[in-house]
Amino acid sequence: MKLHCSKSRTLRGCRAFTLVEALVVSVTLIIIIGSVIMCNLFGLAMSARQQIWLGASDDAAQAASMLMGDIRSAITLQVGTYSNNVFTQTAATNQQSGNALMVFTNTTATPWILYYYDSVSNNLIRSNYYGVGIAGDFKLVSANPITNDSGHPIFTEVDYTGSPLSNCVSLASIQVYLSFTKLQDPGIVIENGSAVDLYQIITTVTPRL
Repeated sequence: MKLHCSKSRTLRGCRAFTLVEALVVSVTLIIIIGSVIMCNLFGLAMSARQQIWLGASDDAAQAASMLMGDIRSAITLQVGTYSNNVFTQTAATNQQSGNALMVFTNTTATPWILYYYDSVSNNLIRSNYYGVGIAGDFKLVSANPITNDSGHPIFTEVDYTGSPLSNCVSLASIQVYLSFTKLQDPGIVIENGSAVDLYQIITTVTPRL
C-alpha cells in the first residue's frame, strides 16, 4: 500500500510570514523596545533631578541653620553693607536692608558675628570676633555662588507683617533672601529649560529676645 502526500498541502505548511505580518511584528517590537528605553531615560532623568533637589535642600538647610542660630542669639542687629573690610550700617532713616548683617551677642561691642556678601567669590561669608587675643573664624555660609535677581538685598529688617522697616531698630526680625544661579556641580546651570530653573532660600528669623 502506497501513501501519497499532497504537494499543495506540503507547500502550504512550509510558507513563512507574509510581508504584512512581518511588518506588524517589527513595528510592535520597535514600539516595545522604544517604550523600555524611554522608561529608562525618564528614570535616569528623575534620578538626576532628585539628586539636585536633595543637594540644594542640604545646602539650604545648612545655611539657614547657621543664620537662624546666630540671629536668634542676638542682643543687637545691624543691617548694612560690607566693602574693603569695613561694615557700614544702613542710615537710620533709610529702608533697613543690605548685603551684610552684624550680630552682637552681648551689650558690648564685642563679641560680634558678621555675615556679608563677597563680590569676588559670590558667596555669603560668616566671620566673627571675640576680642583682643581671641581669634575668630571664617566660614562659607553658602556653598554655592549667589546672584540675587533684580538687586534684591540679602538681609532686610521687617515687622511682624513682613513689611520692610524704614527706620533703624536695634532688634528686629530679619528676612533672608538668597538666589542661586548654579549648584555645586559645575555642569548644572539654573536657567529656564534646564533641570533646575529656580533655587532660592527665603526665610524670616526673629531673635529670641
